[in-house]
Amino acid sequence: MAAVPQDGALSTLSEAGRDAVSLGRITQRTTPSSVAQVLRTAILDGTLKPGSQLRETHLATDLGVSRAPLREALGLLAEEGLVDKIPYRGAFVAEVSADGMAEIASLRKRLEPYAIELALPSLRGSARVKVTRALEDMEIGADNNDPAATIDAHMSFHRGFYELSGHKLLLELWRSWEAQLQLFFSADHQAFADLHDMVAEHKRLLKIIDSGDLEAITAEIDRHVHGGRPQAEAAARDA
Repeated sequence: MAAVPQDGALSTLSEAGRDAVSLGRITQRTTPSSVAQVLRTAILDGTLKPGSQLRETHLATDLGVSRAPLREALGLLAEEGLVDKIPYRGAFVAEVSADGMAEIASLRKRLEPYAIELALPSLRGSARVKVTRALEDMEIGADNNDPAATIDAHMSFHRGFYELSGHKLLLELWRSWEAQLQLFFSADHQAFADLHDMVAEHKRLLKIIDSGDLEAITAEIDRHVHGGRPQAEAAARDA
């Protein structure tokens, strides 16, 4: 579902502003994983914009790493769905189409209430920690104003219902759209002036889930899940 960058539309690391973004030199031991984590954070917090070209020469110099671990890092991010590697053109930050996100949202609105229904018995036991810990991590990320950490926790929170459902096919469906959803959350989180507002949304959702009222849960998921374009774009259009 990732959109292929169009010629002339490349941003931060393109011909128009090749050295405009600096991610800073990596000071810890250089491994493909450590390089991937720096790039992943920059993608998820919006420093590297969707569609921007990831030029190896610039990145290697900027991060103070050799090309070998950088190439491996880009490969890892491509496997995650955060980077598109296009033959003869290079690597680009992946983009998510509005149509693709609308399709994912339409499925989530129907499937997530069912996953939660199946997970309710587990949510009343010790396995509940899978969801509550994600909510705690989300709050810590908000306290630190760390978008990448809040996105990780956001993903873990919702993934937890699918994992606790005990329904393998539901979990496979979640995993099939996880990379695209992660990119969408990246843009969506930037719409919150305060990440604690996003945490509050999920505390509200969990409180309704704890009620066990399936009709209320379905209505809240319908309100909670949106897709197609981030909230900030929606607000600009509706202003």
